[in-house]
Amino acid sequence: VAGYAGCPLGREAILDLTPGGDANAVEGRLKLAAEAMAYRRELSGPAQSTRSQSGIRPAQSDSANLQSISFGGIDAPEEILQRIGVEGAALEIPQIISLLRLLEVAVAIRAALVQARRKFPLLASVGERIGDFEPLVRQWSGKLLPSGELDDRASAQLARLRQEIDKQRRTILSSLRNLLRQVSGEESAQDEIITVRGDRFVVPLRAQKKSQLRGVVHGSSSSGQTLYVEPLETIDANNDLVRLKEEEAREVHRILREITASFHARAAEIAETSAILARLDHAFASARFAAEYHCVIPRFCEKDAAPSLTLEAARHPLLESLLRGKGSEKQSSVVPLTLTLGENSRMLVISGPNTGGKTVAMKTAGLLALMALSGLPVPAERAEFPFFDQVLADIGDAQSITENLSTFSSHLLNIKSMLESVTPASLILLDELGGATDPEEGGALAVAVMERFRALGVFAVTSTHHMALKAYAASSDGQQSGSMGFNEETLAPTYKLELGRPGSSSGLATAQRLGLPADVLARARQALSSAHHDVERFLSRLQEDSEAATRLRADLEQRTAEQSERERIWAETQRQRETERAAAWERQLDTLTSELHERAELKLKEIAALANPGAGAPRSGKSADTAKKAARVASQFKEQAQDDLRQSWVSHLSGTGTDAEASAPEQAVAGPAAAAFAALPLPALTPRQAAVGDRVHLKSFNKTGIVRAKSDSGLEVEIGSLRMRVSYDDVSEVIPAASAASSTSSSNSKPAASHAGGSGGAGIRVRMENASQGSSAEINVIGENAEDAVRRVDKFLDNALLAQLTRVRVVHGHGMGILKRALAEMFSTHPQVEKFSPAPPNEGGAGATIVELKQ
Repeated sequence: VAGYAGCPLGREAILDLTPGGDANAVEGRLKLAAEAMAYRRELSGPAQSTRSQSGIRPAQSDSANLQSISFGGIDAPEEILQRIGVEGAALEIPQIISLLRLLEVAVAIRAALVQARRKFPLLASVGERIGDFEPLVRQWSGKLLPSGELDDRASAQLARLRQEIDKQRRTILSSLRNLLRQVSGEESAQDEIITVRGDRFVVPLRAQKKSQLRGVVHGSSSSGQTLYVEPLETIDANNDLVRLKEEEAREVHRILREITASFHARAAEIAETSAILARLDHAFASARFAAEYHCVIPRFCEKDAAPSLTLEAARHPLLESLLRGKGSEKQSSVVPLTLTLGENSRMLVISGPNTGGKTVAMKTAGLLALMALSGLPVPAERAEFPFFDQVLADIGDAQSITENLSTFSSHLLNIKSMLESVTPASLILLDELGGATDPEEGGALAVAVMERFRALGVFAVTSTHHMALKAYAASSDGQQSGSMGFNEETLAPTYKLELGRPGSSSGLATAQRLGLPADVLARARQALSSAHHDVERFLSRLQEDSEAATRLRADLEQRTAEQSERERIWAETQRQRETERAAAWERQLDTLTSELHERAELKLKEIAALANPGAGAPRSGKSADTAKKAARVASQFKEQAQDDLRQSWVSHLSGTGTDAEASAPEQAVAGPAAAAFAALPLPALTPRQAAVGDRVHLKSFNKTGIVRAKSDSGLEVEIGSLRMRVSYDDVSEVIPAASAASSTSSSNSKPAASHAGGSGGAGIRVRMENASQGSSAEINVIGENAEDAVRRVDKFLDNALLAQLTRVRVVHGHGMGILKRALAEMFSTHPQVEKFSPAPPNEGGAGATIVELKQ
């Protein structure tokens, strides 16, 4: 994991990890790693270099608000932090550059994480603890050159001194060149070369010509043939140059002390920032490792829950790394490990062939437990552990000549140490328990040790070849058996852990695969006892039965899934049929309702015409009696129809009707009122008796119009916006104006679902609203256009009146408010609406309207 760190800070933080300790700290590292993993996934851009030398660069992905994070270019700052902690100390320029680089990266990472606060709050909370060093970085970074020197602009004094130094250097060089030209004719100088000795400009001169140039000798070549002479003419100038350089050095030192002092004032913040960068680099290194090895964040069992150790498709990362390097060879991928140890079976005994993977399975379980306890992602599809206080392992051969330890005694000493320190919160790993001694004694000792560990309540995984321990694990509570698979045909292990049964050691088969001589193997088989053969046959049969049970279970699961799918399809088909049947029923009911309304209107118009045959004419006694009788019969008809409709409505909603009633959309509601209604004398008017204002039905158009003029030859009839002249023979029915007016008036209060039979008094037909459409106290019209919604709600209010409801809810939603306004206009003019208001919050708020109906 440390190999994925971006800087020495993160690498050291990872290498300093130890398993266990504070559970909150471990959980915190795992949560931070989980967010770092999610952060990298969110970037979802092209592969990113983990060794970039820039702190931040824009991410090439859809997540425009995220920036890729790198810790490259940061050096370990321990020495620098110690030095800035000393009052009056001055950092060297390379140290200042290194520290500024660290602060520059810290500033960029802080900005990136704070910007991602909404999606990654934990990373942001850690990033916010980084100090705001941007002003400090901006103040000093521009005063340092990439070459590792102070820029001339670091101070005005430094700029002035460097200008004077440059001027003085040019003066000295000019003077020396003049001197060289004076003596060049005599070839006393070495090719007019000017050099420096001890911060002073000198010229090389042959030793035999020394007398030709007066000056101070500052040295000679290794052969002694060349002298380096400072002419007397340039001594004062060189002295001035040395003085200026000393002043420059003092100014540089002053500036470095000033920079160091600014760091000293924030030394604690810089140290904390360094620790935070180490923590963040640790988290992102874990995320890169997790992406490379397909890891998950392990979970720890809740304190109040039963402890369990669960691994699904777990892999040993070192083994996976090794096999990746052998990708072209056979067996180049890790066979994943899946196991579960819980409250009722905390111990697992693994048996099976040599070189079959028993030890790798134990090491995988132990290593992943230690990784989880260190706060690292683990290579698995799912992983859950108790918070172990220690992981104790006895794996491998620890014999020692110097310690006088045999293989067996070294195992015993390890087991003794475990028994002395073990707790119920420990994980025990024992490889080849009871091995390296007599099989019978070793098996008995292994059973006794496992019995003690079981009594202590520890989690344990052990491997064995002892039949006694296999039998103990298979027959004892709190333990389970497992075996590593072995292919009897190829004589090769499958490396797959199979829980629930012990496995055969397959020692002779393994020897055969590894190439031992056939006669040796034959002799070994002859030497095996009959009991051993019986056990091997039993294990083989057990394996076959287990495989057959697995196949049967898979077949049963497949059949169950297919049956469930067939049941789902059948139920869906039935629902579709019921929906279609309900739709057909609704269409029939709509037709019956329309006929009911038309016939009821016609009958009431005829009654009104009988009661008042002529406008303004005095009524006869018979006419008055007929009118009273008609009014009485009409009142009885309304009351009886309402009672019958109400009873039919309740029966329909409660489903108490007979099968015949439920399957037919018509309900007979014949009663005394209907009989009396049908028995009334209703004389019909002839076409020539039609008067202006009467309504007439025309045969040729099959339409009803209003008479606007009358003549001997025919009538002038208005149908909608059209006027036409028709003959009397084209008129099939005359409806007096008084009857039409009475019909129009009564239509506002008639039941919405009443239907009179033909003039022969065949009875009353009733249309019922389908109960499957929803509750009679509520209707939902969300998504409908205003016209359809108003029509449906109007019909719903009529049905609510028939059911004697006083309060209903209309759900129309929020949207743009068009539907709500259209319904409000309808409610404000509806004759049966007492008042309406928005629903309370617990009933839909502004998305619904409560309507109270008149009694």
